[in-house]
Amino acid sequence: MPFNPNAVFISPSSLGDFEKCPQLYYYKNIYKSPNGLKLQIINPPLALGQAVHDALDQFLKLTPAERNKEELIKIFELVWGNFKGEKGGFTSETEANEQHTKAINMLERFLKHEHFKTAQKFEIPSFPKVELGNDLILTGKLDWIEKEDDIYHLIDFKTGKNEEREDSKQLPIYAVLIGHILNTKNLKTSYWYLDHEDDLTPIDYGNTEETITELTKKGGILKLVRQTNSFRCKSGGESCWACKDILAVAKARENWSALITPGNRKFIYYPKKHLNQHLK
Repeated sequence: MPFNPNAVFISPSSLGDFEKCPQLYYYKNIYKSPNGLKLQIINPPLALGQAVHDALDQFLKLTPAERNKEELIKIFELVWGNFKGEKGGFTSETEANEQHTKAINMLERFLKHEHFKTAQKFEIPSFPKVELGNDLILTGKLDWIEKEDDIYHLIDFKTGKNEEREDSKQLPIYAVLIGHILNTKNLKTSYWYLDHEDDLTPIDYGNTEETITELTKKGGILKLVRQTNSFRCKSGGESCWACKDILAVAKARENWSALITPGNRKFIYYPKKHLNQHLK
């Protein structure tokens, strides 16, 4: 895909940010620090989710013969080291231990599913892209895709307590992406709620043409907002529940600490709070 300086990228996460608050969208997707890096805020649930996803991603790249509990836990503990203490937004050892235990329970639940001990991922680009026209580009990062006979199965691993809303566009967006890239309509989509479900939850991704129409409409609004720089908080005030923390980071970082991600692409911020020495 040739470079387009006017491109507006649409993904499940960016659409979610915009629907919560235009100001949140701006600071997460457009704004950059004086160092030229994007901003991100970490908290315990996000740390848990990222650690579990990273561990599963590495684990599922192993050959089936290498996939066992000891290997998965070893991978997870190495990943978890990146989120210890303040780096994961934890304010106490108790809080960190609770999230660690939750993560281990999710991984053990995952291992009970015999299918993933031998399943093979169908390889696609890490961030597939589809042009919708009018400078709108659809993209997203899929957790897992596999081929079952002539059907492509798209699976998203969930680590939160709450289930996705019925009107969530995540799996419909993934269906559009994969359908276009592989030129197929033979798709099925599922969530796996690792926090409380032992198996996959099949989801109807709907009509892809209707999804494209809706995304094009939302993308047009997003493009206009970007062109007019109309990123006012949804509340009508200075900030709301969705954007207040990232606004505080952008305007006054003295109450926040930061780490730079590998590759120097983002500042990950977490609140400065007193922690026991062994958590620092």
